[in-house]
Amino acid sequence: MRTIYLDGQYLKVSAQIIEAFTPGSFKAKGVFETMLGLDGLVMDASLHLKRLRAGLKFLGIRTPSIDPMVLKEVLRRNQLSLARVRVMVWRAGKQTHRMIVAMPYKISQKPTYRVCLVKTDRVANARLTNVKSLDYELFAKNYAQANTQGFDEALLLNCRGHIFEASRANIFWLKNKILYTPPLDSGCLNGITRQQVIKEAKGMRIPFKEKNLTPETLKVADAAFLTNSLIGIKPIEVRD
Repeated sequence: MRTIYLDGQYLKVSAQIIEAFTPGSFKAKGVFETMLGLDGLVMDASLHLKRLRAGLKFLGIRTPSIDPMVLKEVLRRNQLSLARVRVMVWRAGKQTHRMIVAMPYKISQKPTYRVCLVKTDRVANARLTNVKSLDYELFAKNYAQANTQGFDEALLLNCRGHIFEASRANIFWLKNKILYTPPLDSGCLNGITRQQVIKEAKGMRIPFKEKNLTPETLKVADAAFLTNSLIGIKPIEVRD
């Protein structure tokens, strides 16, 4: 049994209940954020909650109050020193619901992720860059399929044939000492770690550009890596 926070109450529920509310399988109009819980702290919680509020505003859903201390309390009640913390807010009828769950997380010891390329019909635009939507089936499906085939991640191509992100992460690459990442109008999420990497690169005066990424460009890159709030920065190797 796990303790979750649902609409102001702490409840003990089974793993099956938590699984039923997984983005990609749970169907609802709303948003979610995934954060790293470490030794009682939820990393970058304020940045994630800020993006969550922006996503709800975009979808026209009333933003409920979410006390950051509740995130810590869910961690404490589940006795987790390392966890994947998820906040979900969705609307059902006229009612808005909020849920916080914390699940055990194990950091991958793989030095490099093996990734594959997957074509999608994702529209290239910047409208959803701050919306981590519960309409997540495209990403969940391709992540699961990549795992089944022995890959750690799937790089997703939009309708224009550009790699806009991985199923659970943003992508960066290096070429001739210049750091690149796809622009927001490619259809990628403006990830929290993405923003931090860009900020650090500029602070360190590393040449940086946003540029559309094709499979051909990636193949001749000097290096490439994925970023998200759980894995941090993870180098990749592309397999056909």
